[in-house]
Amino acid sequence: MTEVERLAMLRRHLDHLQALRPRVSGPDVLEEDLSLHNDVLFSLLTVAQLVIDIAGSLTASEGHPFEDYTEAVRNLKRLEGFPGEMVDRLARLPGFRNILVHDYVELDFDLVIQALHELEPVEDFVRRVATRLEGRGA
Repeated sequence: MTEVERLAMLRRHLDHLQALRPRVSGPDVLEEDLSLHNDVLFSLLTVAQLVIDIAGSLTASEGHPFEDYTEAVRNLKRLEGFPGEMVDRLARLPGFRNILVHDYVELDFDLVIQALHELEPVEDFVRRVATRLEGRGA
């Protein structure tokens, strides 16, 4: 999958989460509505993984290897156009991804709702990556 394709998929899942957000009025809704629960969790997982994948690809192509997902995201600080504060907020995504993948049975739905309402760093990331890719002619 190309960076452009990954970015398009990321945009699609962000838009989907924005559309779902009004339906998630509290943790009880996610506990009661299995379809909404699965929909929100899958899109959040996909968003987290795509940010990791794109960050890793961008930074590795600039000569910044990484040993884990968090380092892949933190390496964005080494690239022009990715402010430290945004990167620090994005660097929480690998841990959140791991919670979604490994602790789904005991998942804290307040954490999920918080993630659902704090997508702005990812939105900013999408804009910055799109600008970078346009500059490369991708």
